[in-house]
Amino acid sequence: MKEKSNPKIFKNIIFYARRYFPWALVAVLATVSFSFLEVMKANILRAIVDLAQSGNVNGILPEFLKAVLIIICVMVCIFLSRYAAGRFSSSVMRDVKRDSARHISQIPLSYMNSNRSGELLSKMSTDADSVQSFMEGDFIQLIQLPFTIVFYAIYLIWLNPILFLACFATLPILIPLGASFAIPFRVGSKKYMKYLGKVSNTVADMVGGISVVKSYNMERALADKYQSGIERATNMALKNDKCQYKGSFIFNLARNIPTLTCLVFGGYLCFKGSLTLGALIAFSSLLGQTLSPLMRASSMFFNLKSASASAERVFSIINEPSEQEGSEVSASLNGDVPAIQFENVSFGYEEDKPVLKNLNLSIKKGETVGFAGASGCGKSTILGLICGFYRPSSGRILIGGIDMGDRNLKAVRSLISYVSQDAYLFPFSIYDNIAMGKSGATKEEVIAAAKAAYAHDFIMETENGYDTIVGERGSRLSGGQIQRISIARAMLKDAPILLLDEATSALDVKAEAEVQKALDNLSIGRTVLVVAHRLSTIKGADRIAVIDNGIVAECGSHDELLKKDGLYAKLQNVHSQQGGEAL
Repeated sequence: MKEKSNPKIFKNIIFYARRYFPWALVAVLATVSFSFLEVMKANILRAIVDLAQSGNVNGILPEFLKAVLIIICVMVCIFLSRYAAGRFSSSVMRDVKRDSARHISQIPLSYMNSNRSGELLSKMSTDADSVQSFMEGDFIQLIQLPFTIVFYAIYLIWLNPILFLACFATLPILIPLGASFAIPFRVGSKKYMKYLGKVSNTVADMVGGISVVKSYNMERALADKYQSGIERATNMALKNDKCQYKGSFIFNLARNIPTLTCLVFGGYLCFKGSLTLGALIAFSSLLGQTLSPLMRASSMFFNLKSASASAERVFSIINEPSEQEGSEVSASLNGDVPAIQFENVSFGYEEDKPVLKNLNLSIKKGETVGFAGASGCGKSTILGLICGFYRPSSGRILIGGIDMGDRNLKAVRSLISYVSQDAYLFPFSIYDNIAMGKSGATKEEVIAAAKAAYAHDFIMETENGYDTIVGERGSRLSGGQIQRISIARAMLKDAPILLLDEATSALDVKAEAEVQKALDNLSIGRTVLVVAHRLSTIKGADRIAVIDNGIVAECGSHDELLKKDGLYAKLQNVHSQQGGEAL
């Protein structure tokens, strides 16, 4: 099984690690010093044993004092290495998490639509924590490992090269054999984290759609789905554990064979007089410390593979291309050019399934244009393209006479207020949700916007007025109240272009009437594009564009289109036969 590492991941790690290189350097130097001090401690142990065996008691005290000093230095090195490694890893991962959170809002909407929120949260939390845990523990030790082996090996060879060769003869075979299990382990780790992401999606569905879950008695079905996901993740974890245990078994052989060799062959050398008792004890002590990091290397190596799989998932967010930057063109609709113009625009959510085909449409400044057509014909897609949520596969869209492809999307969006049927409120206060429409808005401006949206009266009736917390997605408010707060936010933004995407479709008749009054206020003096679920909503538009088969099939006022007796007239007849219900 071949598993290629992604070189971009290492570039990402180096990019974030270089700023905190001094902490990593302190950690490495402290661990390397620790290894060197352990060699000195073993040599002092050899000297003390040999002095005691020879009866030279007077020489033991100086060696003992040296040992005390070295032990103190070892403790300092341990503290410095752990503290510096902690500072290094937490600082690096803080920056990674910060940039992930910032970048995720800059990623095109197409990426967000193709990745479930639960999986994204899993990448930014579970995977990020896994990487941080590895960096705090095993990362520095992996760097230390070659220095430790070199220091210890040189000293062991100095003590007795024949015993050294005998003890380490099997390692060149056993260690590569044990390490060979790391590749399938990394593949399994990536699958395991992916399964955990799917489990997070299920939990998000259960929490986010709890009212639907309860009303349709879906508790058992979703619980079974969650259980199935957990079982798949658990089975993959067990496969990973099996792979790791096989590797660990080989590494344990690599540890125990040299230890046994040291006891048997080293004892023989002592008996023959080729090795002093102190040298054997020092050799045995340091052999254990040489083999311990080698044995830890097995778990560290597997942890490295697991962490690299997690890092790949974390950095997949950061490495995702951002939305276009474009030039900082002044955001305005000045001049006699059309406010919005589509020139041969084609687009599809999937390459082989176009939604729009060479669509052409010009909208004047201050004009209200409604969009009609069968469900799925591309009406909402047109608004999404204007907002820059998606990019046309061909053609161009001009805002104020300037191609959106040449413009900074933030500049374009500063011209647009967007109100959809699925208005989103953050779990903050009513005031904060409205104030998001304009940076630095005053309290008077927020209240004025709420009044214009017919929201002020019901806001004042809530428990804490404008300071009332709306709950997750506005759960403490009715649908009509949520929509009016969303409209107040758009009022406060005061953008020259207004996009209404079925803004009243999810409301009852009374709430729709209240929201429609707010929308009428909001539309005054703006260029308005309306996608409506009822034809009566767009009846008064300056023009109505009928979308069919990816193009503007008809365009004109309500009366003009009825006289043509074309597609719009047929839609109107169907609408009337349905009693004015949604198409």
